[in-house]
Amino acid sequence: MNAVQPHAGFVSAAGQSPIRVMLVDDSIVARSIFARVLSKHDLIEIVCEAEDCDAALAHLEEKDVDIILLDIEMPKRTGLEALPDIQAKANGARILVVSAFAEENGPAAVQALSLGACDTLAKPGRSGFSGRFTEILIDKVVRLGQSARTRSHASFAAKLAVEYQRIVRPSCIAIGSSTGGIPPIYEIIRNLDPALECPVFITQHLPDAFMSFFARQLDDLTGRTVKVAESGEYVQSNHVYIAPGDAHLVCIRDRHGVMIEHQAHYSASRYRPSVDAMLDSLSKVYGAGSMAIVLSGMGNDGSLGAKSIALAGGSVLIQDVESSVVWGMPGAIAREGIATAILAPAQMTELLGRLAKNS
Repeated sequence: MNAVQPHAGFVSAAGQSPIRVMLVDDSIVARSIFARVLSKHDLIEIVCEAEDCDAALAHLEEKDVDIILLDIEMPKRTGLEALPDIQAKANGARILVVSAFAEENGPAAVQALSLGACDTLAKPGRSGFSGRFTEILIDKVVRLGQSARTRSHASFAAKLAVEYQRIVRPSCIAIGSSTGGIPPIYEIIRNLDPALECPVFITQHLPDAFMSFFARQLDDLTGRTVKVAESGEYVQSNHVYIAPGDAHLVCIRDRHGVMIEHQAHYSASRYRPSVDAMLDSLSKVYGAGSMAIVLSGMGNDGSLGAKSIALAGGSVLIQDVESSVVWGMPGAIAREGIATAILAPAQMTELLGRLAKNS
């Protein structure tokens, strides 16, 4: 059996260049099912298949692909072990981890995202490769594939010059992200100046079962206390609070201080947890001292909340198109014209370092 199986190229019926997909899975059954399911879509072309990571790396030397479907448990090298090498050779291709471990092993899924995978999807049993799973798989492949192409057409993505005098030392930092957001979150939290003692709130679109592992990984990167936010607890300095996966993280102020609440419903957003819900509540509590940071992600979650932050006099930083996996959430804010600055994550950490030195 050949480790790499090429497929003939084609142009979709709509005349669009197809989204080129590589399948990396040691199971020939899984590869066959993925190929059959995805090939039915007019915008998807299966370019090649690889039965292990070494074969995938060899294939990337010769072919350009847009999407890599990567299993975790494989012989020789696991998908996690090889993921950094695959990403380095992928020439910007999006990596979608499709594995049973994406559901059964929360730490493995979060680690894959932290290493640069754009998204994860739990692989069902043989009888489950249909219906809802098929719809979700096709949707993720199409949306990730198209997102890479829209970046080159984002003419409105011109950087905003940072007007340092407009940005004050924050009383709170609120970070919102989705697809592709975990690596920049790690970079920001890892490099956050200890002198900046304000609380940090994070809403990341992840399943609830993954949140404790996400918090644990973040906790290993910083001297701050990192935890999944609990309803009824009071906010403390030098703490990082992560929204649970099944509720919105919101805050209120009472005579004892700022208290965290879990909100089940937020009518202005279809997402849960919602970046909009978090930012809107923080704008009311911290006002001009609030800082929103909106990172890579599909959709527009965060644009309404960012507007609330801006109206309260706070700052809104968004990730630039070049460093974003998906410029959906930041792009929605850019189109509204309410971003204080458009920056790469490294520039955000440099800016926060400047603010930490301001008394």
